Amino acid sequence: MLSHKLSIAAVLLVLAGGIPLVVSQFDWVSSTGPGKPAATGPAGPASPVSAPGATAPKAAAAALPISILIGDCLQDSLPNAADAERRAAACSAAIQSHGLTPGELALARLNRGAARMAMGDKVMASRDYMDALQHYDSMIDPANPHALALYRRGTALEALGQTDRALSDYNQAIKLDPREPLAFFGRGVLLATRKRAYVRAIADFDKVLALQPDNVAALMFRGDAYGQMGEFGRSLADLDRAIALAPDDARAYVFRGLANGRRGKDQLALDDYASALERDPRNVDALVNRAAIRSAAGKNDQAIRDLDAALAIRPDNPLALYNRGYARFIKRDYDQAIADYSAAISLDPTMGLAYNNRCLTRAIVGRDLVPALADCDMALKLIPTSLEIHNTRGFIYLKLGDPAIAITEYDKALDADPNRALSLYGRGLAKIRSGRQKEGEADQAAARALLPSVERRFSIYGLE
Repeated sequence: MLSHKLSIAAVLLVLAGGIPLVVSQFDWVSSTGPGKPAATGPAGPASPVSAPGATAPKAAAAALPISILIGDCLQDSLPNAADAERRAAACSAAIQSHGLTPGELALARLNRGAARMAMGDKVMASRDYMDALQHYDSMIDPANPHALALYRRGTALEALGQTDRALSDYNQAIKLDPREPLAFFGRGVLLATRKRAYVRAIADFDKVLALQPDNVAALMFRGDAYGQMGEFGRSLADLDRAIALAPDDARAYVFRGLANGRRGKDQLALDDYASALERDPRNVDALVNRAAIRSAAGKNDQAIRDLDAALAIRPDNPLALYNRGYARFIKRDYDQAIADYSAAISLDPTMGLAYNNRCLTRAIVGRDLVPALADCDMALKLIPTSLEIHNTRGFIYLKLGDPAIAITEYDKALDADPNRALSLYGRGLAKIRSGRQKEGEADQAAARALLPSVERRFSIYGLE
């Protein structure tokens, strides 16, 4: 996915706990160097595969002279979705030639790791990144480091999740060579995607664009950073320019789709995702994001088709599984929803929303209530500020027949936001069951005033 940090699209849910959809964000574990404008950015989703299958690029690579394969592998820019299979094959051939210098071998491992990540092979990518890191650790002289080697080691470190060490390497590389755009770009991507430090990231992308005004990757990431900050005019200006420079780059349209979605222009976002898919039918992020918009609009069958397609390409995508679980929940296909949430959790044990949704769905089904509560506990541990989780816990305790604890949970949600209709109605129901009839009826009346359909939403699931 373009995706390692999740952007949550607030979508009102149908029940006692909100289950927001999640929009796929660009989660780059490595960044394409901002060389020529044709270098379209960090590793993205898999590119279209020709009908004969994935073996064609390797067969073509094997027929080329080793010198050409080595040159293709050792480009300064990291592979992206468009060239990942070719570059991975070239780097494998280069590594197996046993003719590389230590520095070239480190770069071959780094580039093959980026290519494999772009192709969705996270396990093998991690092995390459670890090998690259070991090579750079042994090569870099702390007393006299080389800026480019520091940048490349920083890229490997970032890919392995060692963001503080990566940031240190980028900082040192910039001090050694402040006119080299690679380290500015790498640091900007890290600050935007790992640290959410958008102002600092934009300053780094500004430096890249001062050195290379037509750099498409920097325009895309700066545009996304502006969009994250709500500066949509600047965001769209950058993304429109990126598309003008690289009209066939699917990722530029996905970035613009994210920006349009953030400003509430769903149809424009859908148009952007359609444009991305015209250029790259296997673009997982476009499929996942289009599905999120379709599901929020009640078009859950279409959403599920998009998510099925995304999972056929990337079966280990937890975000697609989570969103498909949401769509299935809305269709009341609860067992399948639970299965999707469970699969998402197995791939990403830190996905608090998936625990919350599995908790709620188990409660609605009316079985596994104790494991459901454990899910809610884990969700609260992962997202301690979420009011939705308190709503869900209140619903669980109502189902368990413990209205006193349910009241406590609803109170926590209402203390932060007194206008939550679902929380008010749930607390009112809990108070009535605790013998506090007038107080409960007052809560329920307030809830109906805010959301006339609130009573029906509870009665559907056996709570009246």
